[in-house]
Amino acid sequence: MTSFTSAISAYRTAADPMAALGGSSSATSLRAEGDDLAAATGTDFSAMLKDAAKSAISQSQQAEQTSLAAVAGKTDIREVVSAVANAELTLNTVVNIRDKVISAYKEILAMSI
Repeated sequence: MTSFTSAISAYRTAADPMAALGGSSSATSLRAEGDDLAAATGTDFSAMLKDAAKSAISQSQQAEQTSLAAVAGKTDIREVVSAVANAELTLNTVVNIRDKVISAYKEILAMSI
């Protein structure tokens, strides 16, 4: 659950980089309210995204190691195909999530005040 809280913190940092550097920000009061919300939910969106990225990297590294083991004759080709398919699925999921976040951001920017 703390991964969701970390994700929200990373999003806020990206949205307000001056606050991350210790500068004053107009979003400071909003950040305090959001931290209360994140604490209530128990997870941080930025941490969730970090975990997803780490998982994608881990899957890719595992696929590479399995491929190298197959080249060395230590594993079966089916394991290589499975590892590569898992890495591809994870990468496609991360790319789709990224695309949805960008689309939502563009929609927010297009909203009239």
